[in-house]
Amino acid sequence: MKKWLATGLMIGLLGLSLGSNAREIQVPLQLHNEFLRQILLRQVYTGPQHTAQMWDEGSRCNSLVLFNPQISSVGPHIRLISEGKAKIGTPIGNRCIPFLNWQGMIEVFQQPVLGPQLATVHFRTVKSNIYNLQGGKNLTTGKLWDGVKKYVHPKLSQVQINLHPLLAKLRNLLPLILPRQDRAQVQTALHSLTLTEAQTTQTGMRVTLRFALPNLSYPQTPPPPEPALSPEELQRWETAWRHWDAFLTFVIKHAAAESKLEEFRLLLLEILLDARHDIGKALASPTPGTPDPIRALFLSTWKRLAPVLRRLSLNMSNERALRYLTFITASDALQTIDQLRPLSGLDISTDGLRRLARTIAPQEKQDPLSYGFEVDPSLRRSFGLGPPLSLPKENPDLGLSRWFWRSAWAANDIDRSLIARLNQWAPTSRDIDAYLPIAHQLLDQTTSHLLHRRQLEPQTQSLYRWLLLATAWQESCWRQFIKQGDSIQPLRSHAGSVGLMQVNQNVWRGFYDVNSLNENIAYNTKAGGEILMHYLVDYAIRKGEHKKTDNFHNLARAAYAAYNGGPRHLSRYRKANTPKSLRRIDAFFWDKYQTIKQGNELAVAQCFGVEASSLQSPPERRR
Repeated sequence: MKKWLATGLMIGLLGLSLGSNAREIQVPLQLHNEFLRQILLRQVYTGPQHTAQMWDEGSRCNSLVLFNPQISSVGPHIRLISEGKAKIGTPIGNRCIPFLNWQGMIEVFQQPVLGPQLATVHFRTVKSNIYNLQGGKNLTTGKLWDGVKKYVHPKLSQVQINLHPLLAKLRNLLPLILPRQDRAQVQTALHSLTLTEAQTTQTGMRVTLRFALPNLSYPQTPPPPEPALSPEELQRWETAWRHWDAFLTFVIKHAAAESKLEEFRLLLLEILLDARHDIGKALASPTPGTPDPIRALFLSTWKRLAPVLRRLSLNMSNERALRYLTFITASDALQTIDQLRPLSGLDISTDGLRRLARTIAPQEKQDPLSYGFEVDPSLRRSFGLGPPLSLPKENPDLGLSRWFWRSAWAANDIDRSLIARLNQWAPTSRDIDAYLPIAHQLLDQTTSHLLHRRQLEPQTQSLYRWLLLATAWQESCWRQFIKQGDSIQPLRSHAGSVGLMQVNQNVWRGFYDVNSLNENIAYNTKAGGEILMHYLVDYAIRKGEHKKTDNFHNLARAAYAAYNGGPRHLSRYRKANTPKSLRRIDAFFWDKYQTIKQGNELAVAQCFGVEASSLQSPPERRR
């Protein structure tokens, strides 16, 4: 198997720069102006409400206080504008005879320079100005500044950005990435790791990280695809994609927890779900003769994730922002990755992945590579989905078998006796007239419960109800179970989707209880309904799919497309370049939605070769 993850992470993290000497690695470290401002607040503006006492003789008669600093870039300099107040007087006993009370602005231009050990950035003051409230200069303020800038300049010049921790993390990470048989060469690379070229940019400043990578005899071209996968290789393939999934989930979950803005959380969740859908496609058939897909998955995901992390870090404190710097620095290099051929011979260990992940959350005790199907309350909480759905509990009062007790719904919003009748029922055409009206009640009660949790307009409530019924029809013909031989089993797809709503267990792992998705029809229906609600409200409506097409009911088409293929598929139903296979899926759904919208809600009987008109009309809906 190709060592895909080593390649992706090494290139993404270190940003390969090709030139006459391909062994020289350069990484641009982008430090935004807001990041620099946070540094300034932490090191200089440390007084109450971010004030800086620049000068104080202790007599309460002569002082200069600065506040509200703003940072921008002007040519080769960092420009600091700060409001200020000053007073100058003569102390006489306990009194102060004022000479000058000043309010205005100071302007300081600084040039970023590297410290002597090339691991810190300092700021050398080049020039400064002082202005009154009207933005002008006069003789009085000029004399004031001549007297006090000898205190201001040295304090501002003491500001520094310590990048020793970042270099230390890279030095610890490199031995876990580079080939283990070349320890001497790895040490050469570690010793050459340094910072160069501190320069301003339009949005802040850039420091270049550079080191020399010895010639480790990498092949010039990647090896050809392997003809077949042995059982051992399949096991390694499964371990590889699970590690990537767990790594990505760990990073995105912690990033979402850092943000209070719903916009960022939705973007991060969208990236996670799309990445998991992409993994599912790769899992569908690891076909011999095709390239290993993981590198492409890494690159496509990272290109979307890096800008979000950069924007997120702008509102963080300096310490928290530095945790993300290892990730953020990869974004500039990602633009050239697709033009590079993947290298072979890199060997990232699981410890390397763990160490990289923990740069985001160093205090986290959870293993970043842990892959499991348990419900993760913090994952749901990070993305605003609320507490986990209620799990089934034993209910001996029903007088049913132990299996039914275990599957009974522990909630008062769904009729338990209804659930008990549907669980373990694999309907056939002979009993569909009895099954479908009961399944319809379950879907109707689930709809009422979910609509109670989200406040929607009446028109949107009707659309959601038809959407849920049509999706359940499209996905499973309203079935949770089917008969296989002499046993009854949950309905499963090759892609890992299960049950009445065909909830994908790999995509939604951590959000829902996998056992209940398989065993309990009500849990499966509520989980699928919650996902549909999420795609309808947080994506289709928020992004205005109905306004873009001037058709309100296209919200249902968009929500189902995302439900079927992930958030990236939201608008596929209206795009001419959508593959025919997906256009057929969307057309089938649209036919079902329109049929249900017209009032023929039991038309799902067509799945079983039965005319819906022969069935009893559904009971009145519970409001």
